[in-house]
Amino acid sequence: MNRSDLPVGEDDLTAHVDGRLPPERWDAVATYLRANPETEERLALDRSLRDALRERLRSKAEEPVPARLRVALMRADRRRSWRQTLAYAAAASMFLAVGAAGGWFARDFTGGPRPTAGRAWAGLARDALSAHRTFSVEITHPVEVKASEEEHLSRWLSKRLKRRLVIPDLSDQFGLELVGGRLLPAGPDVAALLMYADGSGNRLTLYVRCGETGQTALNFMREGEVSTFAWIDDGVGYVVAAAMDRERLQKVARAVSQEFDMEAVRSRRAL
Repeated sequence: MNRSDLPVGEDDLTAHVDGRLPPERWDAVATYLRANPETEERLALDRSLRDALRERLRSKAEEPVPARLRVALMRADRRRSWRQTLAYAAAASMFLAVGAAGGWFARDFTGGPRPTAGRAWAGLARDALSAHRTFSVEITHPVEVKASEEEHLSRWLSKRLKRRLVIPDLSDQFGLELVGGRLLPAGPDVAALLMYADGSGNRLTLYVRCGETGQTALNFMREGEVSTFAWIDDGVGYVVAAAMDRERLQKVARAVSQEFDMEAVRSRRAL
């Protein structure tokens, strides 16, 4: 089997992001990405995070090597052990490797303040995905407040979010009945998680978090069997997550977004 015939793997995708993909793999990767648009979206995000990380560390990379890291001086210092000397050399190598490794390490880079809206939705989606995977499998305690106390649930979450939270009705249009909801920590803020289920027991969650910046359209992400649509509007981040096909989940996300938009209009008129 020629290398060009091998299936596309994560190593190919990482090399594609970093601009190190061998020419003989170009056609295979291009064909794969055309057939998997969600992967192309993930790679575009990886590139933006890589570029942000490189820009953030550019000043460090351009600094002269500190005197304590110069080989000649390290050799002259007989008081240091060989283990210390090797550690300093490794530190110097890390500075040189930042540019080459940026594409990989940027995948999990979350230091500093929350990113701008162009990238914030991805972190928002991953937090919501984590919450979905944690609680959607719970049998006895999937929620803190059950749907039978919907009015109390809405008041409680609204008070903690410091913003009126309307609980969308997804039953008629999508056959998704409210299971209930819970409050989650979210750094300096809090988040609300609403859970729905269809007649087969398949669960969908709606994650709502305040303190976001900017505004975005619906953004799709898929990890394993779970898909998400995330968006930011008026300082609030929203994510719907479910093991559901992309087209159906997008319809749910649009319906939820429209309901929140209508509530915002009603609130402004009431002022």
